[in-house]
Amino acid sequence: MVASRGERQYARSMKVSSGMAGALAVLLGSSFARAQERPVEPAEPARTTPRARTGFQLALRTGVSIPFGKYADSSAANMSDFVSPQVPLLVDIGGKVGRHVFVGGYLGLGFGGAAGTASDACDRTNASCASVSLRLGPEVLFFFMPDQKVDPWVGYGIGWESTALASSTDRLDSAMGFAGVEFAHLMGGVDFRISRVFGIGPFVDFALGSYSRSSFQTDPGPDDEGSIDDTALHGWLTVGARFVFFP
Repeated sequence: MVASRGERQYARSMKVSSGMAGALAVLLGSSFARAQERPVEPAEPARTTPRARTGFQLALRTGVSIPFGKYADSSAANMSDFVSPQVPLLVDIGGKVGRHVFVGGYLGLGFGGAAGTASDACDRTNASCASVSLRLGPEVLFFFMPDQKVDPWVGYGIGWESTALASSTDRLDSAMGFAGVEFAHLMGGVDFRISRVFGIGPFVDFALGSYSRSSFQTDPGPDDEGSIDDTALHGWLTVGARFVFFP
């Protein structure tokens, strides 16, 4: 039996369709096989630690400051016989010029009372006595792990410091103070970076200096101010907590 023209065209189209279907099946099969062979990369976990940043940074520090050494080269000039341990309020302000380095300045006030022989004198005269310290200067801090949640740091500063002890009675107000260079301001601590905005951690601060000026003021009465010829070393050891903004 001879196939009609329509039957031959139908048979030809069926062969073409079967060939295309076969080729498509081969392509799909090979793509599926390659997909099965390719290792599946795990999804990157969500980052919980703030990334290191540069720019403006501000920190507040407080704790307790313990004096040691002498305010002058004399056996009766011990810091422990002059002022008591103080509560400091320290500010570090500046900017991180890189991920690891902070450049700025420190400014601090310390508040306390009299100690030793000075405290005894206040008691004998029934005087109200209080001490205050001021320090300021430039500083550089180095951060070891700025990308991590726990970031240790060390720092060095140099500046100027003054300490005064004031007493007040019903008849007389007086103040004795000393000022000089703070040439070794060594710091270190750890920042726990809670967020990109805030961090907190412990610190220790060791300041070493030498007073070169003294003053004595009374009201009423004359004031006396001059240089210290026989200088000596003194220092402050401060431990406490640091609150940092934009760590």
